[in-house]
Amino acid sequence: MSYYFEVAGETVWDPSLRIGKWYLSFAETAGKLVQRPTGLTPSDDDTCAVNVQVFRQFVESLLECYASTRHPVQHGLMRGVLLTSLVMLERGGVVISSKSEREAAILREMETFARSM
Repeated sequence: MSYYFEVAGETVWDPSLRIGKWYLSFAETAGKLVQRPTGLTPSDDDTCAVNVQVFRQFVESLLECYASTRHPVQHGLMRGVLLTSLVMLERGGVVISSKSEREAAILREMETFARSM
């Protein structure tokens, strides 16, 4: 079984049910930590609607938080949610530009990460 993440009815990611629920849980917690709504609305039918405008603000906040520190543990904890979110956002038609070298580095990493999604 899969868990479908959709932007305006278009699937941007369809991981296994378990992985989808893990991501959703991590994203909701990350949203609380950066004090932003995620723009993710899960349904009982194993789909999750992505409000791309709200999701973009959430992802930009995550990226800013990630780039604001050199703390390796914080980077490690954030990496999976951030990379997954960046890929989904791009697949939803939104490209983020980097504001710093740290942001540019994670954005370059996103291209490789996207292949596993």
